[in-house]
Amino acid sequence: MPNLEAVTTPSQRPDSWSSSNAQCCARYRVCAEAEPALLCQVLNLFAMQYLTPDQLSAVQQENLLLIDLQVSRLSWHRAQVIGEKMRNLIDVCSVEVEQVDACNTVQSRVALATG
Repeated sequence: MPNLEAVTTPSQRPDSWSSSNAQCCARYRVCAEAEPALLCQVLNLFAMQYLTPDQLSAVQQENLLLIDLQVSRLSWHRAQVIGEKMRNLIDVCSVEVEQVDACNTVQSRVALATG
């Protein structure tokens, strides 16, 4: 019977969720149908990642809810994944994600599919 040995092989792809990735500040602009639970559903996507938004604004205009929020201390990849999860919420019409610096200057922008 062969001896059991620990085999260490290098990872073939980078760990996008690694804490060693550069952190950024992301601004989200969400347009959705004005439903009572929607704001909680959006905020829960951050709570599950142990993130607290730095800024939050929600305005109802007729049948739409416009949400602007800004979150720091996450990687750009994670920001985009959370944006995609927002887009998959049933009442969400569109999501825009922008990478901003400390002075709120836009560095990168992603407009996720609109419905």
